[in-house]
Amino acid sequence: MTGLIVLLVAVLIAVGVVLALGSDDDDEVSTATATTTTIAPTATTESPPVTIGIICTTPEDAAMTFVESWIAGDQAAAARCASDEAVSTIFENSGAGAQYTNQGCFGDPGVPTCAYSYEGGSVSLAMSGSEASGWRVESVSYIAD
Repeated sequence: MTGLIVLLVAVLIAVGVVLALGSDDDDEVSTATATTTTIAPTATTESPPVTIGIICTTPEDAAMTFVESWIAGDQAAAARCASDEAVSTIFENSGAGAQYTNQGCFGDPGVPTCAYSYEGGSVSLAMSGSEASGWRVESVSYIAD
């Protein structure tokens, strides 16, 4: 039975092909044409990358970024949340292997001081800034035991 169906389908296809090719009518045959469009590259003026300042939003964030960057030896990262003077002061000595313990920030909320202790002393970080403009370490002072 399936052989009969296959034969019937083949015959119908053959009849359709004969009818399509054998037509003497002057019917218009539509043909499709492919169109290729080439778009020439346009000259662009490349603008420099936009740098959005990442601010340290709290005194604690600024102090931690500053100290951790010093320990890592990354002066540029330390400068992100500190004055040039503070960066110069702390980088006078290598921070490699330093064991600083965060003692928190205290004092006047508008001008807090953040402290870190280490074996034999501590370091005080004078802060400036605000939540809106960001916080920075302004100066570094050491206290030896």
